[in-house]
Amino acid sequence: MQRVKDKKADQVTVRRLNMSAILKLLRERGTLARADLAKELGMTRNTASNIVTELLQAGVVIETEYRRQGAGRPGLLLELAPTGGFAIGAEIDISRIIVTIVDFKGKMLWEESTQTNPAQPQGEIIAMAEQLVQGALDWGAGESLKPLGIGVGLAGLVDAEAGNLTYAPTLNWKNVPLKSMWEEKFGLTVYLDNEANTAALGYYAYADLFSARNLAYLSIGVGMAAGLILEGHIFRGSGGFAGQAGHMKIRPDGEPCSCGDHGCWVTEVGFPALARKTGQPEIALEDAARLLRNNDETLWAVIDEMAEMLGLGIVNLVNLFNLDRIILGGALRPILPFMIEKVRATVDQRALRQPRRNVKIKVSGRDDDSVFGAAYLVLETIMNDPVPLVRSQR
Repeated sequence: MQRVKDKKADQVTVRRLNMSAILKLLRERGTLARADLAKELGMTRNTASNIVTELLQAGVVIETEYRRQGAGRPGLLLELAPTGGFAIGAEIDISRIIVTIVDFKGKMLWEESTQTNPAQPQGEIIAMAEQLVQGALDWGAGESLKPLGIGVGLAGLVDAEAGNLTYAPTLNWKNVPLKSMWEEKFGLTVYLDNEANTAALGYYAYADLFSARNLAYLSIGVGMAAGLILEGHIFRGSGGFAGQAGHMKIRPDGEPCSCGDHGCWVTEVGFPALARKTGQPEIALEDAARLLRNNDETLWAVIDEMAEMLGLGIVNLVNLFNLDRIILGGALRPILPFMIEKVRATVDQRALRQPRRNVKIKVSGRDDDSVFGAAYLVLETIMNDPVPLVRSQR
């Protein structure tokens, strides 16, 4: 009897893996014919056709235009169905909340945001986020779309498996069980992660289009963290807290840090460093960018020093991980373009030749990578195990 059960379990697993592989390939390629799916995934045509039929019936895949290949009847192309459901992405950062809706193909359909203040009570900020999430759900309902889940990027240490915000030093939040709170409130599965991780995922999936196997996304603002994608997968470490790059020690006699130590990387490259080095605690990044465009020599000296320290930290990442991409983003993004050439020059001069050979260092072109990545947490979970979704959509 045990062998029969094992055989049935194996069949279920194979079906899940095949279904997942088809959806992921359609996500990456856009459109493919049944024969192409079978060939590229090493399936028999019959197996691929049966799975596609299930996906079509569930409404998560649709048939589009015909394509002729050689002699014989032209075949219909397949693609992911935009109406297969929507994912909600939310980011609760130090000074703003942003919530977006993406469809099953990953296209943004709706987005709203609001400004916050770190001094606001925790309950007040969470209530503001809940109001935006409810607005997203109401919009989706008005479009007759099915919600698939909620992904959340948070500025702090996150236990992604348990769904808890363990510690957010700038907000002074500790042990916030947001996953269980929101699952009870909204009746949907909720996924939590550090905002640097979600930013890395957002860039990897929507800007890089899965082309880099090894990528680091440096989210730089009041704090600093690195979202790491290694061999195509987010790297969270043994306890889920990997990526606290801002607390790498870079100056033994350096400035005090909010973590309680001193000499951390973030004290040399983040917003506190900019405020300290310029002597302007309330400096606005837009004003700083304007002064740099007008060749303010004093500010340029500060920026060059910060860029060199940013580059030195990146040298360590390049030597350690042999990355394809390093993306700079976060709240400091308005002035990062003024730092990029110095950063690249420092890496070229100081990193080992072989690890630095293929790395590309860029500034992200948008400020919502994290919220896209939060929505991607939902879609990726479904892509890895689409059987429950297919079953529920019938």
